[in-house]
Amino acid sequence: MWGAFESVVAQLTLIISFQSLILDMAGNVGTQSLAVTIRVLMDEQLSGKDKALLVLKEGRVGLANGFVLGLLSFVFIGLYLLLLKGQSGALAFSLSACTGVALTLSILLSSVTGTVVPLAFKKLKVDPAVASGPLITTLNDLVAVVTYYGLAWLLLIRTLGI
Repeated sequence: MWGAFESVVAQLTLIISFQSLILDMAGNVGTQSLAVTIRVLMDEQLSGKDKALLVLKEGRVGLANGFVLGLLSFVFIGLYLLLLKGQSGALAFSLSACTGVALTLSILLSSVTGTVVPLAFKKLKVDPAVASGPLITTLNDLVAVVTYYGLAWLLLIRTLGI
């Protein structure tokens, strides 16, 4: 009985150990998108089309960054768990896939959030430089945690029974 319990705790510990990677990267990307958007808002008068193009541009950048970082995390986390932690290939690369996909989605969503929130505050006549930071940080953390643990539940626990 204790062996099965210890195995579950060890696997959950592995899942939890990569949470900070996703949260930190999502926060960094959201803050960067916020800075870019505020700079654009201060320098220019934007039409509705310009705002939509800005959101699409930041979304593309977020997707590209997320894809590269997600792929790198898939490879390196999988190899780390396999070679240095002695996990089976299935567990190592299932967990690294979950982390890589969650990282990609979190970075994409954070880049869009970091762009949309200041645009919304500007529309509401609230200074986006003052009001956006705490809201974006909270939203990005929430999105990143829900994405990661949702994928962990769906891919690892529900599908693979890990």
